[in-house]
Amino acid sequence: MMTSNPEDAAAYEAPTEDNAVVSPAAHEKTSSDTDHSSHNETMTADEMEAQKAAIYADRPRRTKKFIVLVAVCAALGGLIFGYDIAGAGATFLMKGFRVHFGWDCDPSDTSCVPATQREIDRDQGMINGMFGLGATIGAISAPWVADKFGRRPCLLVASIMFTLGAALQAGAVTMTMMWVARVIAGFGIGGLSMCSPVYIAELAPEHVRGQLSTLWQLAITTGILVASAANLGLERWDQGWRISYGGNILFAVILCFALLFMPESPRFLTGHGMDEKARVAMKKIRFDDEIETEMRELARECQEEKEMGVADWREVFAAKNKQRYRLLLGVGLQGIQQLSGINAIMFYAPTILATFFGTRQSIIGTFILNIINFLSTFLTIATVEKAGRVKLLLSGGVVMCVSLIACSILSSVAQTTKIGYAVVACAAVYIVGFAYSWGPVVWTVCAEMFPVRSRGKSTGITTMTNWAMTTAIGAIFPLASTASLTGCFAFFSGTIILGTVMVYFFQVETAEKTIIEIDEAYANHKPKLKRY
Repeated sequence: MMTSNPEDAAAYEAPTEDNAVVSPAAHEKTSSDTDHSSHNETMTADEMEAQKAAIYADRPRRTKKFIVLVAVCAALGGLIFGYDIAGAGATFLMKGFRVHFGWDCDPSDTSCVPATQREIDRDQGMINGMFGLGATIGAISAPWVADKFGRRPCLLVASIMFTLGAALQAGAVTMTMMWVARVIAGFGIGGLSMCSPVYIAELAPEHVRGQLSTLWQLAITTGILVASAANLGLERWDQGWRISYGGNILFAVILCFALLFMPESPRFLTGHGMDEKARVAMKKIRFDDEIETEMRELARECQEEKEMGVADWREVFAAKNKQRYRLLLGVGLQGIQQLSGINAIMFYAPTILATFFGTRQSIIGTFILNIINFLSTFLTIATVEKAGRVKLLLSGGVVMCVSLIACSILSSVAQTTKIGYAVVACAAVYIVGFAYSWGPVVWTVCAEMFPVRSRGKSTGITTMTNWAMTTAIGAIFPLASTASLTGCFAFFSGTIILGTVMVYFFQVETAEKTIIEIDEAYANHKPKLKRY
């Protein structure tokens, strides 16, 4: 929270214009803006981006506490999503949920006929699949709202849609009502997943943009952990499943309330000619001596974006500048991220573990796995810049592959409690491998691998791929795992082998590179059998 103590505030508030200390290099950059303006007319989009990075590099590195608070509030969308993953998945084992929807019978109801396993698998697949379908539609729709009306309205609409869907889930009377509610809630999550990271990135200073952007992934793992912990108590209550589906309404309401105090993106406001409103917003997130320079830079960037235009769909799929190569690589990364089984394992973990343990033990085991998932996310924050993207993806891919092969072998033998503990251990290793590599790093790579002109459309396609694969896996996995859990683990391991090989031969290193350097890296990259 922001401090109300004037002495504390002085510790982080900027110096005034009179006593501000600005490096000579930064002053020189600022005073030469006019000289650069004519040159910019002949510069490429990526050269402009590189020039901007050089200007920011010379500025003092300070961050207002308020911007961190705003980023945390925006990341609540990730917390909502994470809660849904763990909350909804555990309800499949809750007695109250199973009896309510006719999967099991109440002992007092002698006329009841329980659902068949095939019907249960269908319902589970639809619950997960409808959520993914809604998220896909939400992700498609959100850019139009964000670009036309603003980032805050986009976040608000998405939060309201999710709240409506979650409320309908919590009060669901029939399975059909549950499916419809899942689509609505998914729509809200899809909008939040698109808009929250963009909002954070546009408000964050250059020197902490990467760190603040990881708050989205950290919030997801936090939500998973919170819901998993809640399930330990909710499982004992017949109506507890309603909280598992609707408990995250609280976080959505908090986000709606926080939006009253969160500023609109200055980039959006400047781009739509609302300079005075942009200045007001800038005063909340930058120090006094930074505002004028930031406003000039923002105005120049918006003008440059108008002049350079946006790539059409033909250019997005063109071979020029390795655009098609990058697009296919990004689609492959996002698709394999989901086809490696992470959401199937995280969402259906209680059901998988129930094969070896009782209901209570399965929920406890899932909670332990979610603690490991949460803690492992911090490995990315510590290593993503030092180790680089490619090494993290390669090492994580190997860890995931080995653990999935072990799970496949273990699930093919007699399903005893000892084998169950071994499966939990292997699943924990898999989660560690994913959480520090293919989970967050794929999103980072896809956000920085495309040229400026085509970045919006290209990242939209890669994100759509992720949601499409999430929908497919969520809908198919219940039936597939019932047919052969061993086969599912084998498929996941084969997929991550393919992904690791793809990264080894085709993905360039993008860590600590400018846009121009990334372009050059892709242009000069040639697959080699011996890379290191």
